[in-house]
Amino acid sequence: MNTILTSFKFLVENNNNPLLIFNHKGKIEYFNHSAEFLAGIHLSHELFRLAVTYAPQSFGSRTVHLDLTYGMDSFYAITVLYESEEELCLYLYRKPRAYIPKNLSFDGYSSTDINLLLEANIELFKMRYNNKLTLFTDYSLPKFQMQQNSFSMLLRKLFEQYATAKKIDITLKINIGETIVIAEKKYPIIMLMVKSDSRERDSDEEIEKLTLQNHTTAYFQKESVILEIPCIVVQSTL
Repeated sequence: MNTILTSFKFLVENNNNPLLIFNHKGKIEYFNHSAEFLAGIHLSHELFRLAVTYAPQSFGSRTVHLDLTYGMDSFYAITVLYESEEELCLYLYRKPRAYIPKNLSFDGYSSTDINLLLEANIELFKMRYNNKLTLFTDYSLPKFQMQQNSFSMLLRKLFEQYATAKKIDITLKINIGETIVIAEKKYPIIMLMVKSDSRERDSDEEIEKLTLQNHTTAYFQKESVILEIPCIVVQSTL
């Protein structure tokens, strides 16, 4: 048998998917780098209850497909493992960001001021919405390549979820420190968040399909939706 030189601890600690190990009282005994945010006190109790709920009936492991969102992280499944009564392991499978092909074609794209596009769609929505709506935005955002009609369709479908909300807050800004690589070039990511006291979630699946068409990633929470939009700025060749 060949000797394995790579440390398994190194592989676990640097895995892109979060791993947490709880003791029998629900206290976190270990978490890898990807689980640092989840290990916060306000989430650790919730995650322990999640692990207990979906733990296998006997020693071993159990994988369950779930739609989970914590902050800016979304997950599509979990695995709960244990081999003693003293510890319980929780492994979460992170949803990948929207796939953007290396040879992305810009047919149908145009240089777009996202603030103008967003405000135009807000005004259309306000023709039917009479409650308070607040927009927090960064007007220094550059123009970048978008499919304007497709993205407007996404915005309209998203706003429809808040038609009965008492108050809506919309935030548009650069997601500091986050980038995406397209054709070996790094581009910043713009975050659009729509938040309220309530939203109708029946159209989440349709919205997710529209986000994928726009090479955008959606994070769904009970009262908010966050879109991560690639800010693809194409330099003029003139």
